[in-house]
Amino acid sequence: VTSIVECLCDLMNECEIRASSRQAMVPSLTDASTETFWESGDEDRNKTKALTISCPPALHPKTIYVHIDNCRDLGNKVSSIVFKCGGGGEDMIIVQQLDVESRFTGWIHTALPNDKINIVLIELKGPDQSVRVRQVRVLGGVGSDGHGSRPLRQHSPITLQHRACEQETLKVFRLITGQVFGRLITASEISEQGPDSGNVSTGSIEGGEEQERNNDLREHMVGILFSRSKLTHLQKQVCNHIVQAIRKEAVRAREEWEAGLSCGGAGTPATPDEVQHNPPDTYCFEMLSMVLALSGSAVGRAHLAQQDQLLRHLLSLLHTGSARVQRQVVSLFRRMLADVPPQSLALILGVETLPAQDYAILHATANDEKEIFDIHKQGLLDVFLAVIAKALTVQLKTKGKESAKSVGNQGKGGAASVTLASSMPTPAANSPRWWLRGSATQKQADLIINLIRDMTMGKLSEPWAKVSKGAIAENIVNLTQLSESDRSSLTACLATPTLWLALASLCVLHPDHVDALSSQHWQATTSSADNQNPEPRPTCENHDDGETLAMILCEECSINLCGECDRILHLHRRTRHHHRTVFRQEQEAIKVDLHEGCGRTKLFWLLTLADSTTLKAMLELRGESQRSRGLIATSTCRFCGAPAQPSLLSPAPVCQDADCQEYSREACTRSHDCGHLCGGLKGESSCLPCLHGCSNLSSLKQDADDMCMICFSEALSAAPAIQLECGHVFHSHCCRTVLTRRWPGPRITFTFSLCPICKVQMSHWVLTDLLAPIAVLFEDVRRKALMRLEYEGLHRAEAISTPGARYYNEPAAYAMDRYAYYVCFKCNKAYYGGEARCDVEAGLGDEYDPRELVCGACSDVSRAQMCPKHGTDFLEYKCRYCCSVAVFFCFGTTHFCNACHDDFQRVTNIPKAELPHCPAGPRAQQLEGEECPLHVQHPPTGEEFALGCGVCRNAHTF
Repeated sequence: VTSIVECLCDLMNECEIRASSRQAMVPSLTDASTETFWESGDEDRNKTKALTISCPPALHPKTIYVHIDNCRDLGNKVSSIVFKCGGGGEDMIIVQQLDVESRFTGWIHTALPNDKINIVLIELKGPDQSVRVRQVRVLGGVGSDGHGSRPLRQHSPITLQHRACEQETLKVFRLITGQVFGRLITASEISEQGPDSGNVSTGSIEGGEEQERNNDLREHMVGILFSRSKLTHLQKQVCNHIVQAIRKEAVRAREEWEAGLSCGGAGTPATPDEVQHNPPDTYCFEMLSMVLALSGSAVGRAHLAQQDQLLRHLLSLLHTGSARVQRQVVSLFRRMLADVPPQSLALILGVETLPAQDYAILHATANDEKEIFDIHKQGLLDVFLAVIAKALTVQLKTKGKESAKSVGNQGKGGAASVTLASSMPTPAANSPRWWLRGSATQKQADLIINLIRDMTMGKLSEPWAKVSKGAIAENIVNLTQLSESDRSSLTACLATPTLWLALASLCVLHPDHVDALSSQHWQATTSSADNQNPEPRPTCENHDDGETLAMILCEECSINLCGECDRILHLHRRTRHHHRTVFRQEQEAIKVDLHEGCGRTKLFWLLTLADSTTLKAMLELRGESQRSRGLIATSTCRFCGAPAQPSLLSPAPVCQDADCQEYSREACTRSHDCGHLCGGLKGESSCLPCLHGCSNLSSLKQDADDMCMICFSEALSAAPAIQLECGHVFHSHCCRTVLTRRWPGPRITFTFSLCPICKVQMSHWVLTDLLAPIAVLFEDVRRKALMRLEYEGLHRAEAISTPGARYYNEPAAYAMDRYAYYVCFKCNKAYYGGEARCDVEAGLGDEYDPRELVCGACSDVSRAQMCPKHGTDFLEYKCRYCCSVAVFFCFGTTHFCNACHDDFQRVTNIPKAELPHCPAGPRAQQLEGEECPLHVQHPPTGEEFALGCGVCRNAHTF
């Protein structure tokens, strides 16, 4: 035998732990739970954080373990650990020094060199001001022989493997039986005992044991099922039992989902988040966790991929399960689909044929007049895309469109907002597309968007990359096959699942689709007499170049015209009402674009846009009143497209709508060399580049049909627009509205003044009057935040000085993110209101009275002395009801912090004698300990007190 197996004991019950700060949180390190933690405090700020473990002489520590979770502790990460040990009074020796990755989660351990160790020191460092440790364990033995640990009897490897497999098999079946029956037995026992019987802590102990049992179940399943390259009959039976359990849970979830939809009504169906508050989904979640663990092995994935019933139940849970169940299902599909052939999934879903990978075939099928299109025909990815479709909010351009006035909720500026649940008829419960009911959250849709994008990029498998691209392309091309009755109105169009699945497909559009799906404006047709000679496309007879292609036939003039010539030649009152027809090939043409992450489809009769980030879409039916006859509208408004009468005073007609009339007064009236009107503002030294695709400027990344990414309700051509210095284009009035409203909530933030797309500072001469005071306020906040950072000694913090940290060499950004500033209603100056994390912990909303935001100088009710160095710029007050810096000044007499102000009705009614003494926490809660968080002596809680100059005081607030 070349090695010895020893049994080590947990020695933490006999050891003593001392921390460099916050000694009261040390018990969290030994409570056998990684949900609690020890966090360093202000006492060791800018110092090395340390945990000192003292062991009695009778103990013999062998190994020390430390649990770190940098994934959850984003603001308290540990970057390095140093283990030191020694005897009673001798110097400490370094045992090991380790660097910890920024996303590390797990146990870090080291072996101690000998048994004669009484002190173990753990030194911790991190990029932030504090660090977190979740658990500490010291393993060793007890005894006087110097070894402590007990050597076990040695056996051969074969014997050990046989015994381990036998024990693990029995344990698995005990755990599965406990999962199925033990929960009911435990529940009945608890109900019989009643809430008053037994120890108070029994529930927490049982909860911990149950959680440990669930974790053991997953670990043991992985350990025994896939120790070989092939599953045995017994192992397959275990998998079958799990699949059957998931089937029952899927049926139950479906029934509860149906009941929720019935209770919520057709207009406001219940969401999965609401359903999860019904009977608990713990059992279903644990079963899915087991399957997810099984799928971590190649053998497990291969076996699970052959379970057609499992895939069918997972697809059901994707729409009917709770939020966490849906997350598990998406994770399972991400692992399993690579081993599931597309043909197998098509067979499960009832899809007859896989989508064509050659997009030309899709166009040919769409143009086949003999083929009758079925709007209810199911596609391969429709069950996934339906989650995205149910989360979309569609804006309808209804201005001037009579048939759209009854669709959706009429919004500002004539825009209507609809969802799938409010506009599409509810499918029957037994319909193949039953999952096109209800609604979905943005988080659920984001999971599906990321999954499908990974599929199209080939991260799952190459066959799935080709098939998924074809399925997305098929849904988009299906728009061209809608019948005339479905195109007749917005109501009819929105009632088709084809439209909603096409919008969802635009959210996962791949760059390969842009050129491959965009058909030419004229499809070469082949006559029946000569299949080898395609019919040539006619050219515009008003042009002499013989190259400009025609798109319109005027029957009265007997002439083929391009779009621009038709507009000019039929402007006169005598020719305005000529009967004109658009070529059929032009009506069937489709153009697909992907601009700034926003997918867009252009048809002759329809414009659709969808943004995957905001899950908002826009729908516009073009020429709705005359499309059935194939005619061209006479004169339309340059902004909204409604019928308008041309004017000799304006080069483009404008309707009588109040918004359009206001836009026309500030819109530029000049025309570009290409003939298109300028879409910018009057008085610009250089016009806005043509938004109709005529400009070759590389800085222009959008066009007239793109949505304004601020209002996200109308296209850029619907109002005068401006191009910021970053190159992005937005409505002029939208930019001014955003800068006028400024930041949401009471705390000053400056993200509102950034470009919504590239996050660069907005800059344009039209916005100068609004940007100037914002720039002054920004410099004021920046100066005060930097000064406070330096006075608190944090200007050399690790978050600023460590390469690769978030605020490396950016002290101003770190200070403005750390400290919260507010604008005084009286003097309009920025004043300090505590650390920003106080706002987050208080969960404050946007409802507040700005008149109550008053700085210390303007609310000096206790007549504090003026600072001879800084004046009244940094004068601060203490909250009357806790030991925090005040932000609000109400009733002319009382200072509140954020949390107490949010709960002022309760705290103001507390008798002064019942208020907590120092230290007092937010919302008048008593804190443990004796040291005041403000580190000052002040009158009892309930009295006004001026803290003085905040910079000179060098305050540490929470």
